[in-house]
Amino acid sequence: MTDVLPLQEGIPVADDPVILAFGAVYLLVVVLIGVWGYLRTKTTGDFLITGKSVGTWVLAMTAFSVIQSGFGFVGGPELVYEFGMTGMWIFFSAPLGFLITWVLLAKRMRLLADIRNVLTLADGMYVRYESNAVRGLAGFAVAVGVIAYLATNLAALQYVMRAIFGIPVIWGLLGGAAILLGYSMLGGMIAGVWTDFLQAITMIIGAGFVLAYALSFGGGMEGISRNLASADPDLISPFGTLGGETAAVFAALAWWVLFSVGAAGQPHLVTKFYMSKSLKILKWGAPIAAISYAISSMIAFSAGLSMRAQVEAGAIEQTFSASEVAPVFVLQYTPSVVAGLILAALLAAIMSTSDSFLNIGAAAVSRDIPRALGRPIEDDRTELRVTQAALAGLTVLSTGVVYFSDALVGILGTIGWGFFAAAFVPMVVLGMNWKGATAEGAIVATIAGLVINVVYSAIPMAADVAGLVELADVINAAYPFPEAFPVGTVAMLVAIALFVGVSLATQERSYVPADLRALIER
Repeated sequence: MTDVLPLQEGIPVADDPVILAFGAVYLLVVVLIGVWGYLRTKTTGDFLITGKSVGTWVLAMTAFSVIQSGFGFVGGPELVYEFGMTGMWIFFSAPLGFLITWVLLAKRMRLLADIRNVLTLADGMYVRYESNAVRGLAGFAVAVGVIAYLATNLAALQYVMRAIFGIPVIWGLLGGAAILLGYSMLGGMIAGVWTDFLQAITMIIGAGFVLAYALSFGGGMEGISRNLASADPDLISPFGTLGGETAAVFAALAWWVLFSVGAAGQPHLVTKFYMSKSLKILKWGAPIAAISYAISSMIAFSAGLSMRAQVEAGAIEQTFSASEVAPVFVLQYTPSVVAGLILAALLAAIMSTSDSFLNIGAAAVSRDIPRALGRPIEDDRTELRVTQAALAGLTVLSTGVVYFSDALVGILGTIGWGFFAAAFVPMVVLGMNWKGATAEGAIVATIAGLVINVVYSAIPMAADVAGLVELADVINAAYPFPEAFPVGTVAMLVAIALFVGVSLATQERSYVPADLRALIER
């Protein structure tokens, strides 16, 4: 077991050379992979899509690791601890999301990269719709979403660095951001996918240990279930306790839709298909990624349920907040070696998601938006350097957001999965599978999805932070669904409906480039 210093900055700090060694070795290895990736990166295509060099296992593991962010390791246990089985509808939906994404997009996106010279999602959407407005909107949505995601991940990274190394939070932020920037800027996606592979393995092994120790700590599933049911039977009911009995059902179903269908709208996942060596290797990627994600999710379930069961049974005292459940369990109730491995897995979850965001965000700034404005960078070498500079700029910007405004990080955090799902599920998934899709439908649907997310999610939070509580209350009161029903689900469903409706209304403008017709009809 590990000695734990008093809680500081919300996360307990380990004082253990074993844990420090795990963290140091892990960070050293990812930097070395970055240097190796740099030696293999010659062109913008190498930097952004690995020169199409990725095989089955690496593709599947990188797809799984970019979706399993720090939320799954910290926010997940918090959710399960607070609301019981409600979280199942996220963690069991996400594996289904890999299958949906693979079936609807894998071959189409990979073939698109062969037919045309596409390196980004916006590139692909320009080819599909032959519209610079669609390209620009896609690039803008990626850039905004990336800054939001990066800020929230860096905010988590600073506390994990503090937990492992015991350093002040500011040094955790700057050090973590510097290492992330170093290997991402040096090696691009070549380094990114191989660090993702390492990080995925680390997460799976870490999850296996957490599951074993959590079950033992809680007295096995029978003991955990008995203690939870004695306190509140809804904790182990299929829908959990979020929002009350009726609202919990709506919330669970809404999450199921958002995290299964919405997976196909995540640009950091979809663009991975450009990187595969061939169509053949796509065959087994979905089940590998889905099973890996399901295994890693056991951290959230086992730690959250076990800790709640022990608190309800009176075996331990609740001296921590729900958000601290996972780090407290790992540091206080597992051996140092296991704690070191799991904290390294948490670092891995945050960094693997962040490096993918950095690459697609940099490409949006250096390639997508300039091309949409009619100012492309023609020289490949120059474009590569501008992409690397944009990557550094995004890291500095996101680090600055975290350093200067915790409140802004929280507001940006509301622009996450649902933001991308609303923007890209209609435009990409329907557009790549339906000949009748039009550029007008894509533009209207994307703007509507983004506006709904901002109005009902970001603005009320910003108003609260600014002290405009009445404004936040007015907007929240205008939300036509139970509070527990996610805004992201509403935005995605409205965007899909608008996409279909506007496309049908503008069928005279529907057009599929001749070289893509066979691809859309597959």
